[in-house]
Amino acid sequence: MYNTTIASWDSNAALTQTNQTSLMTLFLIRVNFSLGELPAGLQSPDFPQSLGDIEICITNLRSFPDDIDMKWPRFGSIYIEASQLHEVPASLVRLAPFDLSLSMNPISVLPPQLFEEESVAYLSFGGTLITQLPENVTKLSSSLGDLNLSYNNLSFLWSWIDPIIDHEPNTPLSLAGTPYCRDLERIFTGEQTNFLSIPPLSQNNAEMSIFADASVGNWATLKKSVSCAEQDRTWYPIDFEDQYSSIRIVDG
Repeated sequence: MYNTTIASWDSNAALTQTNQTSLMTLFLIRVNFSLGELPAGLQSPDFPQSLGDIEICITNLRSFPDDIDMKWPRFGSIYIEASQLHEVPASLVRLAPFDLSLSMNPISVLPPQLFEEESVAYLSFGGTLITQLPENVTKLSSSLGDLNLSYNNLSFLWSWIDPIIDHEPNTPLSLAGTPYCRDLERIFTGEQTNFLSIPPLSQNNAEMSIFADASVGNWATLKKSVSCAEQDRTWYPIDFEDQYSSIRIVDG
């Protein structure tokens, strides 16, 4: 669905495993939901279990059902981008997505469980209101290999994130447009010798993160692990969608 207002989508017209046995993807782009809520038609107890790719982008969605994890399939791809979520719904965390983007929502706090689920491989929280990652992540998921934190006010990283260096041969961290990247670029050019913000040591983080080490000997690791290059603001290709789906007036 593109450029649509959903005034009503009742349960009697819901997507179901019974009627949509082979449905694999659902895209809701530039959609206005009634009351900013997910309609009943997307909350059937018989929700299609083949629907493992749900992408919602540029909407007024501001709340998420508490029991959606009992209906939607787990371990899928879920994008809820450029919407109005102010917090990460607990039910979304319990869905344990393989691929999750909540970019461009006014979210300021991320639950540690998002980073601990062994099912997760890709996470994006670009353009949100976060100023730091959760401090108390017990053990970083060994499958997490791509974490986008661009266009936030992040200036430091906790030491629990350090193992991500070994998870992915390509650059695992995207931090474009952050205070951290501004510091990093100035360090590489010799304009400063240290990061301006250092995470406080605590009982849970007794060691300083390798991402806080500005010494020349650590530059190779930082260059391998952190990208400060410009990023798309959403993982959903919204510019392409707008071009492809927009109304075209053809001269007669």
